Amino acid sequence: MKDSNIIPTLHRFVTDELGENYWLHGCCRYVMRALNEPDFDYEFFAGASGDAFTQVFAFDRFRGDCATDFLLSSGRHELIPQLFALCGYSAEFVPEEQVLLEREACLKRILGYIDRGVPVISNLVVSGIGRWLVFVGYEDGGGTLLFMTDNMTAPESVPSGEIFAGGNNDGWSRGLIFVGEKREQVEPAEACRRAILQLPWLMRVRNEQYCLGPEAFFAWADEIDRGRYEGISPGEFEREKWYLYTNYVCILATNGTCRQFTERAMKLAPDLAWLSELDRLYRGIGELWEKGPDCLEAIGGGFSVTWEALHSSERRGRITAKLREMGELSRRALDVLGQHLAGA
Repeated sequence: MKDSNIIPTLHRFVTDELGENYWLHGCCRYVMRALNEPDFDYEFFAGASGDAFTQVFAFDRFRGDCATDFLLSSGRHELIPQLFALCGYSAEFVPEEQVLLEREACLKRILGYIDRGVPVISNLVVSGIGRWLVFVGYEDGGGTLLFMTDNMTAPESVPSGEIFAGGNNDGWSRGLIFVGEKREQVEPAEACRRAILQLPWLMRVRNEQYCLGPEAFFAWADEIDRGRYEGISPGEFEREKWYLYTNYVCILATNGTCRQFTERAMKLAPDLAWLSELDRLYRGIGELWEKGPDCLEAIGGGFSVTWEALHSSERRGRITAKLREMGELSRRALDVLGQHLAGA
């Protein structure tokens, strides 16, 4: 075992000013670039996962930053192998409970991957960060791990003992993702086709904890109307605004990037030209968010939302009406998918 090592393909993790707000997809790109698979980049995973097409809303608690996070939070770990299977690769999600039971074996496995030049994906809590990152190197024979996340352009270090300390029971489904061997050669056009086929079921998910797709917009509006924020003090709202509200706005804004996936898919596969109908609808959702004097941002329901806005019946009514307009466009997008994928 080496005393230290680092993968040779280091680069910036994500660039949030380009709309790269889903760190999981930054992780996926990092691994595939290390495996010399440049076609499977951030935009591919944003679309292939369905996250860039899917609004989310939780009824109970904060569940993450995208639809995949929400599904993982309820134990749908099989989604990770399915996502990498679109690219022809095997993958395994090892939940935190197993990681803590097999600390030495997991650390040895991480070091082995790095020695092969392959990053390991994690959403274990690292240096106070409880979101997605990649381990890209190690020092002191594995006593220290190097990781990349957020807008980092160079790795930071963390004692490996901190990774395996546990005690992070905050409702997330945490663990490690190991991307394995290449099982088949999948052309990018075929990968896009397979990904599109999975969108309808994802956009119809609804349970007692959360809902995805069109219903997320309607649930968001309904919860505001029912007084979801009535019992929250102004101070608490400001402290917790990201978790209570603006995370949903960020997801709404980020999902304008689905057009990057659909445009690529149409270029690669001319039989998917009908995706232009989706582009038009998602462009409409984006305009309702940020274009014109009556958009969500302009009426105070976007990133600049205030406690006062959500406690004014007039302002609240305008906000929920706008969210329901978005929901209608999202519902029409789901209808378009149903029409074109029927029997597929």
